[in-house]
Parts: sequence; C-alpha cells; structure tokens
Amino acid sequence: MHAISRTQLENRSLQHVECPVQERAALLSRSYPSLRSHDLSRSDLETLGSYTELFRVAAGTMIFHEATPGSWMALVVSGEVEIRKLDAAQRDRVLATIGPGNLLGEMAFLDGQTRSATAIASKDTALLVVTRSAYDEVVRVHPALVGKLLPGLIRVLILRLRRANVKLVDRQED
Repeated sequence: MHAISRTQLENRSLQHVECPVQERAALLSRSYPSLRSHDLSRSDLETLGSYTELFRVAAGTMIFHEATPGSWMALVVSGEVEIRKLDAAQRDRVLATIGPGNLLGEMAFLDGQTRSATAIASKDTALLVVTRSAYDEVVRVHPALVGKLLPGLIRVLILRLRRANVKLVDRQED
C-alpha cells in the first residue's frame, strides 16, 4: 500500500523486509509502549502500521548522514544506533546511543531541515520507517489518529531537549 524504496530513504544499504501490516502494528505496540497509553485501538495500530515499512541495517552501516534531507523518520525496533556529530575541531563525537523504542530522525522530519547529525548502526538494527509522503497522508486521512500521537511525540522532543541542556551545562563546567 505505502511501499518505501531504499532510494526514497537516500540509502541503498538499508534492507527492506517484507512484513505484514499486522506484524508491523505489533512491532509498533511492543517497541513504542507509549502508543498503548494513547487510547490506540488495534485498528489504530494497524492503520499506523500500514504507513510504515520494516528495514534491517547491518552493524557499522551509516543510516543517514548529517546535512542530508530528512524525508523520513523511524522507530528503532531492535539493535542500537549511535548519533554522531563533528565538533569544532572536526572530531567525531557520539551525542547519544539509542535503542529499541526510540525515534530516529524525527527532528529533520518534523522541521523540514536537513539532518543535524549522522546516524550509524552500532549493532544489527531493525527500523520501522515512515516517509514524509506517508505521514502527510495519515494527517489528511486520519487526523484524529495524529491527534492521539502528537502528545507523545512532543514529550520525546522535550525530553531530548532537557538531556541536551544538561549535557551543555556539564560541558560548560569542565
């Protein structure tokens, strides 16, 4: 229904995995537990699942590179991803390591800007991916469902901002 090509992801290293909608819905529910607390029915989860695709990424693979378009975001289903950025001295710094249940690439996806950092799979990883066009269709066709999801997404972004603030203050004290 909403097939995503590796070209749309700007990365041919991501391996598409055929996965029925019901299984993607189950992965959403298991991997992102806060969905269950947003009054999402099984039907809601299957609707969301129909707009996603499952991809596998081998350890060591770059998922996306800083300054590239952010036309998709993903939920980490399994594995681990390092978020890296070059500092002022051009040293590669790990900003965060994210695992199952965490969103990946949501900042650029939501604000329409380029990626703010590079993401590299540090372990074999599985991602449930939603593209901008699929998301736009969900907004158009299922606005009430999007309304149920927004509070959780806002909480994720606020939590990341709080963590970044703490790291910034800690670095200033060094």
